[in-house]
Amino acid sequence: MKPVPRKSKLAAIHMAQTALGMDEYSARAVKTNVIGKSSCGDMTDKELSKYLAHLSRLQKQVGGSKPARTQRPALHRSIDDDQDARWHKARALWSALAKAGVVRLDSDDALSAWVKRQTKVESWRFLNTHQINNLVIEPLKKWCVEKGVSIDPAT
Repeated sequence: MKPVPRKSKLAAIHMAQTALGMDEYSARAVKTNVIGKSSCGDMTDKELSKYLAHLSRLQKQVGGSKPARTQRPALHRSIDDDQDARWHKARALWSALAKAGVVRLDSDDALSAWVKRQTKVESWRFLNTHQINNLVIEPLKKWCVEKGVSIDPAT
């Protein structure tokens, strides 16, 4: 059986530290406590193996190998969206439809879900001007006309 190359051990150590949620300072503290050296670069292959085994034991005690990460909500629109005026126009049309009882939910998420179904594009921020005008705003206007929903000329 071939010995594990040094680079592979270093990569495994880095992944284990990340999985345990260690920052640089806590990782150095653990290295110093376990091996007596604060840097993996100063360790021998045997010391690297010992430190990696220690991290593996810690992972088993913690009960998981994946880092704890908070789930961020998906952004439907970019913060610096250059299509912001068109979003507000679509949102106003959607609100008019909701007030008339044509659509159930008057929310950004509901509009985003409808836009996704209409355009087959994952998110508003990936739409270009042509798609927004022809696949979102114009169909919303037609829908308002079909259902007899009055729309403000400003929108």
